[in-house]
Amino acid sequence: MIKHFPPKHLLLVIFTISFIVPSAFSQCPFTFVTYGSTGAAPSPGNSVVIETCNFVGEYETINGVVAGDQYTVNYSGGTGSYIVIYDNTFTPIFWGPSTLAFTATYSGTYYAISYIDAFCNTDFSFSCNSSLWSNVTPLPPPPNDLPCAATTLTPSATCSYATFTNDNATASPGVPVPGCAGYLGGDVWFTLTVPASGNVLIDTQIGVMLDGGMAIYTGTCGALSLVECDDDDSPNGAMPSILVSSLAPGTTIFIRMWEVGNNNNGTFGICAQEIATCGTPLTNDYCESPAQLTQGPGSFSSSTSAIYTADSPGNLTSTFCGSIENNSWYEFTALSTTETFDFVSITGCVSAQGIQAAVYEVIPDINGCCDVLILSSNCFSPSTTALGTVTATPLIIGNTYLLLVDGFSGDACDFTISNWVATGILPVELSNFYGLALTEHNAIRWETSSELDNDYFSILRSYDGVHFESIGEVDGIGFSQDLNYYQFNDRDIRSGKVYYQLEQVDINGHRELSELIALDRKAGHEGLIAAYPNPTTGIITTEVNGISGSKGVLSVTNMNGTLIQQKTVYTTGIEKHQFDLSNYEPGMYFVRYQDSNSNQTIKLIKQ
Repeated sequence: MIKHFPPKHLLLVIFTISFIVPSAFSQCPFTFVTYGSTGAAPSPGNSVVIETCNFVGEYETINGVVAGDQYTVNYSGGTGSYIVIYDNTFTPIFWGPSTLAFTATYSGTYYAISYIDAFCNTDFSFSCNSSLWSNVTPLPPPPNDLPCAATTLTPSATCSYATFTNDNATASPGVPVPGCAGYLGGDVWFTLTVPASGNVLIDTQIGVMLDGGMAIYTGTCGALSLVECDDDDSPNGAMPSILVSSLAPGTTIFIRMWEVGNNNNGTFGICAQEIATCGTPLTNDYCESPAQLTQGPGSFSSSTSAIYTADSPGNLTSTFCGSIENNSWYEFTALSTTETFDFVSITGCVSAQGIQAAVYEVIPDINGCCDVLILSSNCFSPSTTALGTVTATPLIIGNTYLLLVDGFSGDACDFTISNWVATGILPVELSNFYGLALTEHNAIRWETSSELDNDYFSILRSYDGVHFESIGEVDGIGFSQDLNYYQFNDRDIRSGKVYYQLEQVDINGHRELSELIALDRKAGHEGLIAAYPNPTTGIITTEVNGISGSKGVLSVTNMNGTLIQQKTVYTTGIEKHQFDLSNYEPGMYFVRYQDSNSNQTIKLIKQ
């Protein structure tokens, strides 16, 4: 016979059952029955296994819990699937089925026990439970997450990248959307003041972030107006770069930086470089600093690589036959009323769109900057890799003109022009080349301030200054716009004069020779060898060559002779020592080394 409950009795049964489960959780007394491991609570964003085999009803101890942090606790592998968290007085304060989430109410020690069910049933038979504690507290955003907390950048004469991150950055509310580079939030902010020249380059480089976006704004941090947005104009991969030249000196700008898609956030580099009145030229990158062409048998090769930036002085954009992305300049003197430039090779184009080129007569302004550009030839722009000729006419014999070569739509190509030879387009900008006659070898050292498709250096040696032989090779960096240092030790030494020369070889096999240097083995060199980089913005490296075991003093003084740093050195040959001048005023300083045999001084410029 089926027994039917009256409605009011059924309601009482349901009401009673509904209160059994939660009351059971709240009344589970602390068992004090053996215990598993003792562990430390994880920090935000991390997880830790506290126990790998805990029986049901046994407790574990968790130290270092932080008030306000959010945690999840998961028991798995055994029969214990209900969790109770106890405070340091053994009072139950949180409970629920695995996975249990709670927010800590105080900092210190907590206890956790797993039960079979909500009725606090235990099981001391073999039933291993593993406990995983996770701290799911949202990580704080970077300090420059919002415009009003923007990090200040100070434009300098060179691009010196500083590393930042947009990890855990949020979307800035109330700011106009950039409109480029896949903005989906995750931005950080910088600010700077436009320098006296009115020109500042803001460039970025990859880190964890591989594809970035950047926008600049004017106004106040609470009311910003979009000026420009960029995706990947930097030569450093798919990173952004913006040249600010249309804002008045003294204008405060805000820089918004984010990762395209907001799905690979992390570190990146950024720099702010003040550009001089006519720009800061790389070799033949700017109109004011062209490479030099001379008519004659032979040819020269160059490229439209991304190391060349867009340079559009004066009225160039209105007179050229295409857009400007990565142009370079080549100056020549007209020897007849018509000059031709035959492109006999165009290879290696990334997008198969080739190059575009034209010849201009250039009229400078009062500062010597390219101002008025008069088209003096056909504008060669096939939009393919087809070969062709630029014919400049009519020209005035004896006058100088400039050949412009650009990649069509920014295409990066290698090209060769016949019947002209060039100087000043060496893929490597060699900023220093010197040698030292040391006791056991000749030390050959050189520095580059930029490199384009640089494969390697061949070191050439001669004992008469005429006949040279290759004595070794040093691999190049390849592509760089930073200062790089190289060295080679020639251990096959003789007395008397010896000459050295560098042969730089690019990836396509093009070769260029450096100037000659000479060493006299009779002279030798001891004491202070070098101090670099010079000029410097901070840390300098000094090189000292002393007799083994000699004691000397290495010091830095300012223009007034005031000693600012000093160290005692015990040399055992060539040694390097560093000084940090970051906190000292710009100006002239003197690095001096003294020992019983030497007394040398090198003048140093601090920028």
